[in-house]
Amino acid sequence: MVTYATARIAPGPSDDPAEAGHPGAREAGVTDYIDMMLGALSALDASGSGGAGGGGGQAAAAPAPAIFAGGPWSNRHASGPDLMASFVALDPVARIAWRQRLAGWRQQYARGIATLDELAGGDFTKASPADQDKILASSEASTFLALLFEHTIEGMYSNPEYGGNRGQAGWKDIGYPGDIQPRGYSGEEVERSDGRDPVGDTPVVADVLKFLGAL
Repeated sequence: MVTYATARIAPGPSDDPAEAGHPGAREAGVTDYIDMMLGALSALDASGSGGAGGGGGQAAAAPAPAIFAGGPWSNRHASGPDLMASFVALDPVARIAWRQRLAGWRQQYARGIATLDELAGGDFTKASPADQDKILASSEASTFLALLFEHTIEGMYSNPEYGGNRGQAGWKDIGYPGDIQPRGYSGEEVERSDGRDPVGDTPVVADVLKFLGAL
């Protein structure tokens, strides 16, 4: 269901013919980003059950949760391994904070999905695109929409290591080459204009931004 909702926030060519040539949430794998982010809670629980504070002995180190990508750079513009694909381990205080944050987001998603289905008369995915837009813009869905809008944009344009921006679809659409370290940008590249940002002219994005500004 989240796939359908994010596709109304960031529609692609399969969702709106006017978006031909421009990827949307489906093409960028936004739900993969959301699944990976919310799934980090399981990694946090695993990392908190062994190691420090355990009952002595050698416990197998749990993988770092997919929250902070490593670095200092990827292999997009440099030879060698993708150093951002290795995530940074969290200290105990950060683990507690992120566990609470992710648990809260999971609850918001569960409640939000239930609300969208209820407003759609049982199944949000069966509603027409126009009705889905009305449901998302309703006051009953406003809290969930704010969270989902934030995560949709993150999934469209964040580093691919976080699960979204599949094939750098979001970056390519806005003409952004991505992280370019260690080479960096030349003076000419810094000064060159990228032109007008077309995202703000997209009707559904303009409507959502207007709605969020009124909250």
